[in-house]
Amino acid sequence: MDDVRRGRWVASQPGQLSETPVQEHPRIHLDLYAGDAADQAAEGERLVSLGGQRVDWDLYPDDADFVVLADPDGNRFCVIDTGHA
Repeated sequence: MDDVRRGRWVASQPGQLSETPVQEHPRIHLDLYAGDAADQAAEGERLVSLGGQRVDWDLYPDDADFVVLADPDGNRFCVIDTGHA
């Protein structure tokens, strides 16, 4: 039985890409929370500097409290402004 089936987390090495294809509409994704809009912008910039990419997503609501990014494998995740009113 491999580690994933045993319920263990498996981390990849930096620069190692997964061979699993990216899903167009994944069932789950990661949300990262920022304290306010400034923190959200700073975290977005930090993640882009580490290899993330901004996603030009056509489903943003008019007053979105989140931005969509993708990791180097193309998996999407959100950075949410928790101070958004």
